Order: sequence, then structure tokens, then C-alpha cells
Amino acid sequence: MHRRLMFVLASLLLLPCFLFAQDGKVRGRVTAKESGEALIGANVVLDGTTLGAAADINGDFVILSVPPGVYTVRATYIGYQTVGIANVRVSANLTTTQDFQLPSSAIAVEAMEIIAERPLIQRNTTNTVRLTTAEDIENLPVRGVQNILALNAGTVLQDGELHVRGSRANEVAYYVDGATATNPYSNEENITVIDEAIEELQLQSGGFTAELGGANSAVVRTTVKTGGSSFKATVNYLTDDFAKAGEEFLGTTSRGFRNAAVTLSGPLLGSKTRFFLAGQHNYFRNRTPIFIEPFNTNNFVDPATGQTLAELGGLTDDGLEGRVAGSPLPAPIAFKKNFLPNNQLRDNSLNGTLVYDMSSALKFRLTGTYGYNRRPLGYNTFNNALNNIFWQREQRREIKTGMVALKGTHVLNPKTFYEVNVSYSARNSRDFDPDFGDEWTKYGDVREWAAAGLDTSNWGRNNTTRQLNVFQGPYLHSTILNFEVRAANGTVNTYAKDEQQSLGAALDFTSQVTKNFELKFGGRADRWTMRAYSVNDIRGYMDFLYGIDGTTNRSFTDDYVRRVELSKAGNIQTYGFDIDGVNKSDSGINGPRNPLFASAYVQSKLEYRDLIINLGVRYERLDAKVLQPDNVSNPTYDKTNLWIDENSVIETEANDYLLPRINFAFPVTDRTVFYAQYGKYVQMPNLNDLYRGGIRTLSRDVIPETRSLYGFFGQYVGFTAQPERTEQYELGIRQSLTDNFALTITTFYKDMQDLLRLDRVVADGTGAQAAGTPIIAGWINNDFATSKGLELTLELRRTKRLAAKVSHTISDTRGTGSDSRSTRVSVSDATLATYPTLIYRLNYNQTHRGTMSIDYRFAQNDGGPILQGVGISALVNYNSGHNYTKILEPQVLGQANPWNVGVRATIDPRTRNPVEPVNSSSTPWNANVDLTLDKVVGLGKVNARFYANILNLFNTKSIINVYETTGTSNDDGWLKSALAGQYVATPYYSDFYKAINLDNRWGYFLATGDDIFGSPREFRLGLMLEFF
Repeated sequence: MHRRLMFVLASLLLLPCFLFAQDGKVRGRVTAKESGEALIGANVVLDGTTLGAAADINGDFVILSVPPGVYTVRATYIGYQTVGIANVRVSANLTTTQDFQLPSSAIAVEAMEIIAERPLIQRNTTNTVRLTTAEDIENLPVRGVQNILALNAGTVLQDGELHVRGSRANEVAYYVDGATATNPYSNEENITVIDEAIEELQLQSGGFTAELGGANSAVVRTTVKTGGSSFKATVNYLTDDFAKAGEEFLGTTSRGFRNAAVTLSGPLLGSKTRFFLAGQHNYFRNRTPIFIEPFNTNNFVDPATGQTLAELGGLTDDGLEGRVAGSPLPAPIAFKKNFLPNNQLRDNSLNGTLVYDMSSALKFRLTGTYGYNRRPLGYNTFNNALNNIFWQREQRREIKTGMVALKGTHVLNPKTFYEVNVSYSARNSRDFDPDFGDEWTKYGDVREWAAAGLDTSNWGRNNTTRQLNVFQGPYLHSTILNFEVRAANGTVNTYAKDEQQSLGAALDFTSQVTKNFELKFGGRADRWTMRAYSVNDIRGYMDFLYGIDGTTNRSFTDDYVRRVELSKAGNIQTYGFDIDGVNKSDSGINGPRNPLFASAYVQSKLEYRDLIINLGVRYERLDAKVLQPDNVSNPTYDKTNLWIDENSVIETEANDYLLPRINFAFPVTDRTVFYAQYGKYVQMPNLNDLYRGGIRTLSRDVIPETRSLYGFFGQYVGFTAQPERTEQYELGIRQSLTDNFALTITTFYKDMQDLLRLDRVVADGTGAQAAGTPIIAGWINNDFATSKGLELTLELRRTKRLAAKVSHTISDTRGTGSDSRSTRVSVSDATLATYPTLIYRLNYNQTHRGTMSIDYRFAQNDGGPILQGVGISALVNYNSGHNYTKILEPQVLGQANPWNVGVRATIDPRTRNPVEPVNSSSTPWNANVDLTLDKVVGLGKVNARFYANILNLFNTKSIINVYETTGTSNDDGWLKSALAGQYVATPYYSDFYKAINLDNRWGYFLATGDDIFGSPREFRLGLMLEFF
């Protein structure tokens, strides 16, 4: 890591100037106000910068390479009055048009200052670009990039996953100040940008031009703020921590939320250098917003005696897990309202930029981010929290992320410049026992526990000899028909860590060849180093290595045998680390994965006042470097140890694509713009799914003695996967209906091809099986989907204190699989299940979805001393629900237990019996209202903003999922089944089942990981101080 960092720094010093084009452009015309004639040679500059241009023979000017932000643009000409237009916003990769009409100096001698209004329509964009500015973010009641993006037309945020225009989750590319911020390991955003640090958030949900790539559905570009010519600081504190856990304040429970954000910006060592710094501390006592119906098992009533369990001594152990039958549980099982215990989150973030304008021809921009996230595992859903309710220890997850990017811009002449960027990013994650850290062999060792002074009571013993099992840990608690609860001193049986580092470089060349023709070309490359290590059965590893008494030291004939045997015993998955997870392995079969993503593009832009054409082509090379056997049908392997011959393993080949992009815009008038787009896009699936844990998994999944067709049980290969592709068409109109009211209508159609699904891999005839015979399961690009829709956006620019925006999307998304695992039943059940032959509405399809925002506020010196600076902002989200398939209620108990039988078919889809065509039903419509109230008070050189954010104003229990058996949110159908009779007769079974399942969705969380309901109300109060 240190060598790579030194390489980055050296590269920055050696390159003459240094990302991905992130700047915008300002163009316009300078004329005389009285005569309308062009003012040839008029100077146009951006205040506070070295940027500017001179008007040509037609009075036209173009200013290139303008960093996103808000500027005052000033025009001067001898004999004419100087005109400055403030509040002109420049956006990344977009053109801002600003014309000037200069009055003669004979008429007026003082300079004119004009405040520009935000344009209602984008005249110069040829595709759908949704902009959210720093001012917008400040007035929103929600925080976080994902929540802000979900407010835009065409987006669906369902079960924590963002879908854009019908695409699957994780098909969005993220950029921060032009640097790649997407981690291909998971295809998620790799870094955190603090809300207070965002200058502009740009969502291109379709039709992005050739210079952008790495995504099938959308590109998100975040611009971090830069410092100005004067010092400025802000302090923002927001909290809902006004009540204890489970208690209420103003009828609202608290999550123990505390957020503090500080920013500082200004000049540094002269006017040529400016800096911006932002820091944030985020804390949740309960990080999961959840509806919990409180209960306490001590309040259950014994039907025979009429006494409560508290009066009878509480719940007792049934002895089915090794403890003494009839012994009392440590405490009653109880939950407080809307609260999951031991579910904290601590998050710290730093963002910063440093801008150095060396001269008018050369400038540098340094961007850096750092994030630290810490949370306990095993409490973030109700089912986990319940099963760990007595556990007094924790397994902790820590995630550290960082990025540094340096961009240099060299202006060769007023019409030509190039940018060079280098960037480095890193992400490290660790799941561990805080008492023993990375020494995972101590996690379940009773001797190490005793030495550390930890509780070793009720440690497990051999069932026959009653000999102490040194590594087993304490027995589970078991009650009411073997409902298992972890002991207070339960051990951690897994350990994991992973590292991803990237080194990227980009070159972009831009030339305004003529006033109407712009040419761009460039390329970028990102090379990743990925390491992962996990031991998934520490107890099995230690038992195998030392015996249950901990004294039998197993010996191995050589290091190879040791590595193979321990991998199997501990279910160890590793690449980039040795078998013990202590030292890094930099080469060979256990070396890191080094995917490489490279691209190049040529983009031409013809820009007239009534016609804009973007024509481009993009080349992408996607090289995941996944390990595979040299012959899948007849692999070479060690028949004694059942291990793949490591010398026969090769890497998958790279994939190359040429992707055309065609975009048009027709600004018919200043009020009407038509636009159209066609493009092809490609994206590599999540690399975590392709790498599949290393050589141990590869050996198990391809060797004839151990391989399996049954992908349902997790045996499938990743090397068969190829990139997924999308073709998209878009047509739209932007129309200013009045001076302050605009309408945008966009239609789109997407053809999503080569989507991954679990499928059977067939033999080629070189092995024992005949050609065409299924031999293993793997990711195959056999799914497809289509999505079509209509997006409507109405926007009212602030008029008499009121601003409003309404977005509504009507869409229809159909395909052969909602995600890559939709066909796992078909892979696993060759007799009954079949692959889809017809397309159907996908699980995340929402026919109608919309957002309405209304903002009403008084400016300073408006409304009198009480109302001036007061604002109210309401945000309404609604949707028509999503599709699902109704299934029969359980007919037999099968492999389910008395507690999860109500969701048996959801846990094990092999038991599903649908009663209708796939996804013919839909969950109910739902709506949510958020509210922000604020007042700004001026106190000299300090502005104080007092505000309140109320999420889910009406505390609506929105139904976002349902039980597939009943189609309802509060009944899985089990207790009404005739099969439940034998269990209902057991004391307290019905009470406990209702409390944990029907009231609190224990089984549903277990089966899906998702909730049935949305989030309860949150009431947050904040204070922001702004120092000038």
C-alpha cells in the first residue's frame, strides 16, 4: 500500500498537469443594449478566478474548464457600462448560457449588478440530467446521497437498493470530483461525501455521453465544494436524542441520533490557493429505523392457572441444547418500542479540496476523503436482535475508506485545454471479536478466555463422555419447542477481512474547434488490488487442528497438505492472504485479484442556438481476471486431497466493447427544447460474486467428486459470468409554460441483455460426461429484461415565497429474473422447476412512483421581525407498490421448525406452490410525508439557522412488503392452519409466535433480510451556525 501511495505522489510530480472531465462551460453573446450590435472583443470574466474570454466578431464568447459552482460573471467593454450577473451556476460537464446586454456609458456610469435566476429548463443538455445543489440539500429533511437520489423521477429505492429506470440494483457508477468512486467488488459507492460538503449532486439517469461509462443504468457525479476568496465556517448539529430507548418525545421514539458537521474554507497562503474542509461525526443508538411492538414474556398468562409467567418464575430452558431442563432463562425476553438493543453506529468522515490557480493557464485541484464506520454485527434486524438478546459480547465490523485525487488543467490557448488526473482509493473492512482482535484462533478457546478473565460457565461438552470441548463455547439457551437464544458469553465463530485498493489515471483533451464545434477525446484506466480472507468455522478449524481437548497437535506432510486440509476444516476462503490470514500473499494461486478496467472515447459536440448534437463512441475493456480451470469438463486435480491442480488454473479473458452514443437537442425557442438519445452501455457484475472466495471454493465446485448442480446450496462458479449490457432510447421535451413554471416530459425504453442468472453449465464432451450434460451450476448471462416509462416533472421557480416541484414516473419493467439468484430453484430442482419462458413484471417494478416538494419561505427583511427568515418545506413520496406472487400456505412442516414455518416457502423456494402467474399481485399503495421547519436569524457576521426535520410526519406504518402466503402485512397464515394444532397446544407457543412473528416479523426478517413496514416517525432538532 505504501509503495503504491509513493507511486501516486511521484506520478503527480512528474505529470505536467493533472481526471475525468468534471468541469463545465459558460457561453453566451455580448451585445449593445440600445442597438443590439455585437461588441467585438468585450471581456467576460468569472469573479474570483483567472477564467475569462473575449467576444468574437459576432459577440460570442466561450469560457472553458469552469469548475462547478456559483459565480458572478462580469462583462466589460470600453464606452459601455460594466454588467455583473451574480448567482450563475455552472454544472459538471454541462454548458451554461449567459448573454449580456451592455448599456452605453453615456446613459449610466455606475456598474450594474444583476442576480440571475435559476434556469427553469436546461437548453444545452441532450439527455436527462437531474441536478441537486447545495441549496437544495440544505432544505431537504433527508440526509445521505442514496436518499437524495431516490427523490428523482425514474428511481426506485426498495429494500435499501436503488434501481434506476428498471435496472437491477448496483448498476450505478459513482464519481467524486471526476475520480472513480465505485467499488467494483460490490458495485456500490466506495466513499462517503458529507452533505455539507456537496456543491452539486448530478444524476444522469439515461443517455449519458461517450465520456461516461462503467454503468448500465445511471451515473452519479458529486462535486465537492471549494473555498472562496474569504474565510467561511459552518457548524451544524442535529439530534433526535430527547428520550431514552423505547420512550417517546412528542409522541415519537428516539433512535439516539446525533450528527455534528463542521466546515471551514477560504484562501490559503495568498489568493491563488483556496481550501475547503468538512468533518462529520454520526452516531445512532439504534441504527435501524423500525416499528417494534413492545412485549415481555413475563406478561404471558398461563392458561391453566391464570397466572403470569412472572408469577411462575419466567420462561425455562427445555434442555434441548445441553442445558439443564427446567432451569430459568437469564431474563425475560423483552423488547422496547421501536428499539433494537446493541445496534449502535459510529461514523466519522472527512472531506476536503485544495485548489491552486498557478496561472491563467495552469491550475490544480486536490480532493481527499476519509471515512471510518464502526458497528456491532448481529443486531440490525429483529430476528438477529432476538436470537442475541442475552448475548453480552459482540462481533464488530470496522470499515475504513479513503481517496485522494489530483487533477491538473493546462490551458493551451483560449479554445483548447487538457486535463490529467491520477487517483488512489482504498477500502479496508474487518469483522472481529474486540476482545481478541485479529487473533481469531483465540475466539472460542476456553483457556484463552480464562486467561483474559472472561466468563467460561456452561462450556460445551462431549455428549457421550461429557469431556470438556475446549473450543465449543457455551450451550445455547432453548425454550418453547427449541427456540434458540445465544448465551450471554457466546463465542464468535467467524472472522473476515478484505482490502480493495485502486490506482487510476485519466487524460481528457477538449478543444472548441470553432464556436459551434467542440471535440473531446481521452481515456482512463483503473487497476485494482483486491484481497479477501474469511474463516467461517473457527470451531471446526480448531477441533481439526488440536482435537476437542486442545492438546492433540495435528501434523502435516508438507505445507501444501496443511493449506488444503485447514481450508476445508475451517471453511477458509482466501486470496491475497496466506492460509492463516496473517501475511499477505502477493503472487501465485493465493495472490490478490487484479482486475483492470480501461476505456477510451471520442466525443464531438455541435452546438448552435437551435440545434445541439452529441456524437461519440466509447471503447471499454473489462478484465476481471477470474480464476478458472483450464478445462471445466475435465479439470486436472489432486485425486487424493480433492484439490484443483493449482498449475492448471488460468484467468478468464478480457472483454472488449465499442459503444456508440448519439444525443440530440433542439432548442426550438428559449422556452421549448426537444431532445433524443440512443446509446449502448456495459458493466461488469459484482466481482465478489465472480471471485467466489478463492481456490478452496473453486476446487469444491469443479471437481467431479465434490461438485454439484444444486446452486441453491451455494455451490456455483463465477468464472462463467460475462459483462451485462444495456441499450437505451430516450425522447423528451422541456417546456417553460410561464416565466416561472416549467414542464419536462421524458419517455424511455431500455433493453437489458446478458443479465446474470444461476444456470447449469454443461459438459463439452472432453470428460466423462457426454457433451451437453449438466455438470455444475454457475453464473450465466441468460436473463434479459425490458423497461419502458414516462417521467413527468413540473417545477415552479420561487414566486411570492413559494417554490415547488412535482415528479411522477409511470413505468413497466419486465424480464426473466428480478436478480441473479431468481433461478436458484430451477438449478436445484431438475425434476419440477423450469427456467422462465415468458417475461413477467419484476419484483421491484413500481408502476407509479412520485415525489412532491413544496417550499415556502420568507426572505430576510420580508414578513416582519417574526416571519423573516422562516421557511417550511414539505416532501411527499408515494408509490403504487411492487409486484409479488401469492403462494399456498404450508401444507407440511418439512424441514421448517415451529417458528419459521410461516415463511417456509420464502426460505426454501423449492417448497413454493404459487396460486397465480408470477408477480401478478402487488403490494398496497403507500405514501410518506417529511417536513422541515426552519428560521434563519442574522447576528452580525453570524447566521444562525434553527430547524426541525420530521421524517414520516404522520407516523404512517407504510406496508412495503407482505407475506406471500396471505398477501397481508400482519398474518403469515400459520396459526390458522390445521397443521399448527399440535404446536398451539404447547403453553405460551401462540403468545410467543404472535409476539415475534405476527407483531414483529421475526420469520420474515430471517427469510428475506427485509422488513414489511417502512420507518416510524423521527423528530430531529438542529442548529446551524454560519460564520463569515
